[in-house]
Amino acid sequence: MRKRFNTAAVTGLLLYVGSLAVLLRNKNFDLAGALIVLVLFGIIFPALAWFATVRAVPLSISVRPSPHEMLVLVGCIIALSIYLVGGPQWVDGHLPATWIDSAKVKFFITLAKKLVVFVAIPFGIFRFAFGYRLRDFGLQREGLHALWSNHLPVVLVVSGALLAFQYFFGGAAAPIRQGKFSAHALLVGLPVCFAWLVVEVGLVEEFFFRALVQSRFAAWFKSEVSGVVLMSLVFGLAHAPGFIFRQAGSVEGLGTNPSALDAMAYSIVVLAISGILFGVIWARTKNLVAVMLLHAAGDLLPNFAMFAKIWQI
Repeated sequence: MRKRFNTAAVTGLLLYVGSLAVLLRNKNFDLAGALIVLVLFGIIFPALAWFATVRAVPLSISVRPSPHEMLVLVGCIIALSIYLVGGPQWVDGHLPATWIDSAKVKFFITLAKKLVVFVAIPFGIFRFAFGYRLRDFGLQREGLHALWSNHLPVVLVVSGALLAFQYFFGGAAAPIRQGKFSAHALLVGLPVCFAWLVVEVGLVEEFFFRALVQSRFAAWFKSEVSGVVLMSLVFGLAHAPGFIFRQAGSVEGLGTNPSALDAMAYSIVVLAISGILFGVIWARTKNLVAVMLLHAAGDLLPNFAMFAKIWQI
């Protein structure tokens, strides 16, 4: 019997190897950090998610992409990438200065921008142009029931693994490890921060990249593996323009003025890999609420210190 290879997976692997070779020439690139991301978020955590969903029954969603729909999807991805270059800053420039100067007000402005760009506009397009409903994006009553049954193991196991990893090894969680927050601050602040992140990162990113992009790629290519790989590449490469035009590379360890090639290579080697975990969970459950909760758990400890500072917890 002839062994068949998934074209998207092979292509993704070749792009990863080629991108890594490009980055090795950049003296600012942290190879050790990239390898840690590969091992944890590209292999160990996805494998853990796969085993935790052995008994999971995916929700039934209807995705029937036509060539026209796929063209619209590509247009949305390109538009989002362009927006990320300077769109948020452009919006801020047209708002009252008192709003932007207030950290608390800006907190809600940032959320509003994300909800409009990542959720409201894409959903509106696919709802009215192609007839999709919320249940077709994994928001179903059955999904809530599944969280207490066959989807519960992956939520508990993966969220526990992510929290443990961030607590013991995450640099942003150092203030918590060092006991700089009181028990009251942790008991009150962590649940509130988690609830905020369920919407701010969970709903925003999981709706667009998993429920919208991954679902259509998987249906179009008739392969969940292809859906995960292509979604991860889109997730990573969508950030590349920001590295190039906003000098964000200095934050990411690429230098202050990374070339377009370095920016795209980094997006594939680091950011694309980080999208695999939630891609696997979405493919195995089709439950948007589950991946929202897991994404929030993964971002909870790294974001808590900033959240506590803004809200004076």
